[in-house]
Amino acid sequence: MNMNLLYIGACRENLETYYPDYIKGIFIDGGVTHETLVAVIKEHGINVLMVDVLDFFFTADLLEKVKDDVRLINFSYQSIESLVDLNAARDFGIIVKKLPRDIYCKEVAEFALAQLLCACKGSLIFDRDMRTGVWNQAAHTNLSMTGKTLGIVGYGNIGRHVATLCQTWGMDILVTKKDLDTPPDHMTPYYRFVDLSTLMAQSNFIVLAVPLTKETRYMVNQECLAKLKPGAIMVNVSRGDIVDEEAVAHALNSGVLYKYCTDVFSKEPVEKSHCFVNNPHTLLSPHVAWATKMSLKKTYDIWFGQTQI
Repeated sequence: MNMNLLYIGACRENLETYYPDYIKGIFIDGGVTHETLVAVIKEHGINVLMVDVLDFFFTADLLEKVKDDVRLINFSYQSIESLVDLNAARDFGIIVKKLPRDIYCKEVAEFALAQLLCACKGSLIFDRDMRTGVWNQAAHTNLSMTGKTLGIVGYGNIGRHVATLCQTWGMDILVTKKDLDTPPDHMTPYYRFVDLSTLMAQSNFIVLAVPLTKETRYMVNQECLAKLKPGAIMVNVSRGDIVDEEAVAHALNSGVLYKYCTDVFSKEPVEKSHCFVNNPHTLLSPHVAWATKMSLKKTYDIWFGQTQI
């Protein structure tokens, strides 16, 4: 069977650089609607969807409209429950594939800590000022991390690696997970398991590392943020909709939240009018925490190896 591929939100430049033998196809960027997607599939005879950045949900209604065309949806994601109705896809005979859950957890954990370090140490601000001729040693706060409390929301592969990397940093580490009543796979003396409210109230630094599900969507909302320890720094390497972005912006503007570092947004790409873009208390990146030369090659090897229908 001939494969006619449609790339949704995929970076053509990365494909050409790190996987020059990629299967050629049609490209559309993020922001596509259901109607546009159906039209493109019908017009070009698309039977394989290669999904990278996606800002909508494959509903049962959408899948029904393309069931006679699309045979495979191949996600470059580890968690896809928030992206596609898996039951409907199965009923319509559409194969759905995703990446292994541990494929780039270490890269994402490293990036989260890099963002936290930059937020604490003011590295980017100091560098910018130096390049514009400013030498002011009293301009910005350089925060100490030793002796502070780090809260990790999520105990999957990313959260565990964050905890492992931070064990020697001299911080008290708190972790919350989906089911606190179930003992973790392995115990450690380096950190304690607590509920989300306790973690928010006691943590100086918070890393969000949970999958997006019905339970976690907007889990960091106004009520949750009200429990924050004043002056906290939050890093999000989960999904944009883990947080209520307007509530986070309000917490930043009121001073309750000192810094918000995020690699993910509720809608991607981000528009210039987004509440985080011009906020001086944010540190932003374009959903690249996972992307290193090594992880890109590894990802594409698996992604294209899964295109067989």
